[in-house]
Formats: sequence, structure tokens, C-alpha cells
Amino acid sequence: MLPQGDLICPGTLLAVEEEFSAGEGSYEENGNIRAALAGKVFYDMISRRSNVLPSKKTLFTSLKKAKYVYGIVTSIKEETANITISSIEETFISPISGILHVSQTANKYIKTITDAIRTGDIIRAKPITYTTPVFLTLKGKDLGVIIATCSICGHLLIKADEEHLKCPNCGNIEQRKIGNYMVKKLAN
Repeated sequence: MLPQGDLICPGTLLAVEEEFSAGEGSYEENGNIRAALAGKVFYDMISRRSNVLPSKKTLFTSLKKAKYVYGIVTSIKEETANITISSIEETFISPISGILHVSQTANKYIKTITDAIRTGDIIRAKPITYTTPVFLTLKGKDLGVIIATCSICGHLLIKADEEHLKCPNCGNIEQRKIGNYMVKKLAN
């Protein structure tokens, strides 16, 4: 039995059927009671039911307090990019949709959004709205691309300077909005 109010993910074991029955937001599987959705666990001690209360308000509160989120760029249009957010700070969450506008990629002028990010990049961003889709910004020294792959050969890019990444495999150089947390630097 988990502590009352614990934040849990779908599939988390809540109890066994000898202790509790499945309630709202939970289900029984092979004698185990599991969470059917993300939220807070609530045990009804009178009716002996395991319940999971949806975490929409919890997600809103977490986003409002968040200094940053992590996500992957899933698609790019003319002026916007769609981001799948999978982590609020260091806590993994069920994926939610995010949007990044070209005007929110850097403190300087960026001609096209692909000068800052590309599809498949993993970014560290700050939420500026708190409902889905979550609007994001990369303005800030610690925000930007943290993992990127070469658009030619697919290898992991490494930091060449403050705005450029280099492929150690084919030598391709690409421009990105790089955060302080870029995974690797080019060794001289």
C-alpha cells in the first residue's frame, strides 16, 4: 500500500485484491490493483477501494512552479515547432503537447526556427503557459538544445562553439540555440 496522496503513473501497483478492490481510476489484473491513469492515490478505508484522482490540477501546479521542462521536437512548421514534453524538471510525466514559436527561441533575431532547433532535438525549455498545449521559451542561458543528431548521417552532434554543433562522423556543422547543458563539447 502506497502513502495517501502519492503521485503515481498508469500501471503502478496500488494494492492486492485481498486488501482493496479497484475503484475510480484503477483496475484489477491477476489479483493486483493497478492505476489506470496518472494522478494521486486515495484509499477509501471504509469501502476498501483503491482510487486514483486525476492529476490535471497537479500538472497545472507543477508547470507553474517549473523552472524548466524537457521535450523532443516532433515537427516543425514555418514559425512554430511541436514539442512532446516528457519531463518537468527531473520528474518524468505522461507526455503532453508543447509549442515553441520562433520569437521565443532566442534573445536575438532568428530568421527561421530551424536556425535554433530541428526535428528530433531534445530541448530544455521554460513553460510560459500552463494549460495544454504548453507554450515554451528557449530564452535564457540554461535553455536550448541539449541533444541533437546530424541531419546528414544521424550521429550525435557535439558542441563546436556557442551556436554551432559538429558531427564527429561526417564533419557536418549545424546551427542551433544551445543551452549550457549541451551533452558534449568538442575536444581540441
